Amino acid sequence: MYGVYVGAHGGGAVGPYDDTGRVIVVGGEAFIDLVPGGDGPDGLPLLQPARGGGPYNTAVALGRLGASVAYCSRVSTDAFGASLEAGLLDAGVDISLLQRGDEPSTLTVPGLSADGSASYSFYVQGTADRLFALPGALPEGVRALCVGTCSMVLEPGASAYEALLRREAGRGVFTLLDPNIRPGLIPDAEAYRERFRGWLPDVAMLKLSVDDAEWLAPGRDVLGVAKEWLAAGPEVVVLTRGGDGLVAVTSSGGVYE
Repeated sequence: MYGVYVGAHGGGAVGPYDDTGRVIVVGGEAFIDLVPGGDGPDGLPLLQPARGGGPYNTAVALGRLGASVAYCSRVSTDAFGASLEAGLLDAGVDISLLQRGDEPSTLTVPGLSADGSASYSFYVQGTADRLFALPGALPEGVRALCVGTCSMVLEPGASAYEALLRREAGRGVFTLLDPNIRPGLIPDAEAYRERFRGWLPDVAMLKLSVDDAEWLAPGRDVLGVAKEWLAAGPEVVVLTRGGDGLVAVTSSGGVYE
């Protein structure tokens, strides 16, 4: 069975979504990154819009690799939202789970901090993606669900994604969580850390950077805390280390680099 993609402005195209196969659903935000590039009038930077958002990029990458992938999120009906939708279709991603709203698209302005690390300014108030609502039952062909990043912070959509994670884990879907911490979006760090720990029983794979792990468990050895998280539910914790690769720690005690 093939899904039908219906665009924000009408019309549709038959796509490669096969709900009897091994379908991956990616849930989470789609942003427009306003990337600085050169100087404009009065020395202000020129900003070039680019499609972004961790979950959005994950869905696009999987589609380009030929995976059977569906994107579950909410985008605006504005010009930026239409561009985000077009990017998904160009990558072969099914958008039949995509919600739409008249609110504006979320904007981010990436930059570099004094220490060379990435920094972000977010414009999220009243935007479409944070109003994501829990969808009905996912197709039986869904075998994996990937959620995370800013979508697990911004309410009311965060609670809907949390409910989706718990529901699909409960019916045996393989679940992956990528918290991708953005401290500037988290008003209460301790409350978020507690909420994060509450997700772990419904997570099969936890993927996060070493920086994420250090923020979630300040002052702790990251491998030690990874083993504690494994005891709460995940089968594997994958820690990315930038140019130093990654390390995977399994619930059976294995450590793989």
